[in-house]
Amino acid sequence: MNWHIFLTSRGWAAILGEKGAISASVLPIPRADLDRRIESTGLPNRLIAEHDNSHPVINQFRAYYEGAVIEYWGAELNLEAFPCFSRQVMELVHTIPYGQIMTYAEVARAIGKPGAARAVGQVMKRNPLPLIIPCHRVVASNGPGGFTSPGGVQTKLNMLQWERENLHREL
Repeated sequence: MNWHIFLTSRGWAAILGEKGAISASVLPIPRADLDRRIESTGLPNRLIAEHDNSHPVINQFRAYYEGAVIEYWGAELNLEAFPCFSRQVMELVHTIPYGQIMTYAEVARAIGKPGAARAVGQVMKRNPLPLIIPCHRVVASNGPGGFTSPGGVQTKLNMLQWERENLHREL
């Protein structure tokens, strides 16, 4: 398993994958922060050149931050290590369309676990694949809820606003 490090218009990002399956992603952050985070995993990494377009998911990741509306990632997600409930939550959240949101309670009901909204929030807190599994599109019924990626809730709000603006440009 290798980290693939690449530059986006918003900073350095990374995807962890093996044999076409993706296990983790890191949203854009400064390179030094990304290097520290990846080094802490002890896994090898590979720098993907800025003009290397041979990685479809990386191309989409970069395109997202250029304003592209990404409807389908076409990536195999490696979620085998997670309990059934967590996989169900992540698989459902993976299908939330660009620019739309669901509440934690709606996600819980959609997977047949009404009353598990807090548990959904805990799964989203540990989401290994931000952006690809768009946890930023899952909100509390009374506000944005939390967000553990760099920048916290403000990053979540910025991403939701960015998507709304991009959708309006597409119309």
